[in-house]
Amino acid sequence: MKKFSVALLFLFHLAAFPALAADAPASDASIKRLIEIINSKKMLDGVMSQMDAMMKPSMQQALAGQKMTAEQETVLLEMQKELTTLLKNEMTWETLEPMFLEIYKKSFTQKEIDGMLSFYQSPAGQAVIKKMPLVMQMTMQMMENRMAVLIPKLEKISAESVEKLKKVSEQPKG
Repeated sequence: MKKFSVALLFLFHLAAFPALAADAPASDASIKRLIEIINSKKMLDGVMSQMDAMMKPSMQQALAGQKMTAEQETVLLEMQKELTTLLKNEMTWETLEPMFLEIYKKSFTQKEIDGMLSFYQSPAGQAVIKKMPLVMQMTMQMMENRMAVLIPKLEKISAESVEKLKKVSEQPKG
């Protein structure tokens, strides 16, 4: 009976081995290949350029049309340059690639990475890679338009709630 149990245990492990192999962690080489195919470095460069381009208008919007002296404008321009330099120095591909590797390794199995590699190397996958920046840009524009409609409604609800809270707080406790 003991030999049968050992044989059964051996067969179970043998049968389970392919399932375990399918869940093997992804290799660095396959992750790097995927990151290369989906143009992650190029996308990062694009994001950094967009952040730089958006910084000045964002700062002007934050000031809400306040008049500034020449000295104040100089300080803000210097701050913008310092922020841009900091981001460019700290958000380099060399700094971020190891983080991407770790995230992908913790998130995907080798089988999943292989599936993504197959997809992104296909014509449909290449179309996704090429068109996704445009999809994201259009999505952001539509979300901005939608938020422009929603913000006044959100502000109204917030103001009404603040008024209700004031009234509730002013009521005598008894």
